[in-house]
Amino acid sequence: MDRRTARTSRAIREAFGNLLERKRYSEITVQDILDEANVGRSTFYEHYKTKDQLLHEVCADIFGHVFCKSLTPEAHHDFSNTGDFRHIVTHTFYHFSESKKELKGILASEGKEIFISDLKRNLWELINDYILTVYKADRFDKEMLVNHMIASLVELTLWWLGKNCEKTPEEMAETYFALVLPPLEKEGE
Repeated sequence: MDRRTARTSRAIREAFGNLLERKRYSEITVQDILDEANVGRSTFYEHYKTKDQLLHEVCADIFGHVFCKSLTPEAHHDFSNTGDFRHIVTHTFYHFSESKKELKGILASEGKEIFISDLKRNLWELINDYILTVYKADRFDKEMLVNHMIASLVELTLWWLGKNCEKTPEEMAETYFALVLPPLEKEGE
């Protein structure tokens, strides 16, 4: 991607993020994005077919970073040297907290379904792999357990964002694991 294309895409996404801080996703029009980004309609459509595609790409950026195998240190937190599931959950809560204004706009409208669908898809493999390290293979149906852990994390996240992220990301991760990992026999016990 050349610099001008990258700069335009960044301007559209920043405009979209600014709008999400002030308006619900369903209330934002493509024209609002054009005005905020100071770009033309044809320029927008060169980058994105729809507002939903733009939202999917915003989600992909958040999740792509959080669930990336090799992280770099960030200004407010550093999970670059950790890769276990507990740290990934904490890292996820950090990014949701940092994006809470935009997420409130997304979650208050039909954008919620796109966000949740993308989040669940990104969590599936991660939690599926984690399950194998914690639970005895024959104790529970693996697919049911993965679905339960994903649903619990999604619902806990929605609750937390609704409470304006009053608890820290560490407290939320600790709460999540206390809820989904009751004392059970571990593999090999």
